[in-house]
Amino acid sequence: MLRSIVFFLLFMGLLSLGQGHHNNRALYDYDKIIDIEGSVTEGWYGNPHSRVYIEVTNENGETELWEGDLLDRGTLDRRGWKYNDLVAGDYVVASGRPARNRSFGLMLTKVFRPSDGWVGEGYRDNTGG
Repeated sequence: MLRSIVFFLLFMGLLSLGQGHHNNRALYDYDKIIDIEGSVTEGWYGNPHSRVYIEVTNENGETELWEGDLLDRGTLDRRGWKYNDLVAGDYVVASGRPARNRSFGLMLTKVFRPSDGWVGEGYRDNTGG
């Protein structure tokens, strides 16, 4: 009986490891990295993910609002980001993996601000983090 209880608890513990985690490979196309450029309209620096919204003018002259998915605040802190690195009006060039099911979603790998040369590292190229 004790053996069954221990097995059950271990099994439930293993199952709980997957809770709260999602597979970025299912959400984003890891075979592509694209670049967009435009003006930041809004940014969220927090948990569980930070986000930046970038207004882009496409080749037809139409405005598109892209949502850039970033890592959590703690990871961005360790990579040198600060909460006010990107503010509304900043012109940026952003690189990342396009979303599989959204037209204007991007898993950001890098953000570059040409005005002062600032570069922010997002998701690493070969991993989800």
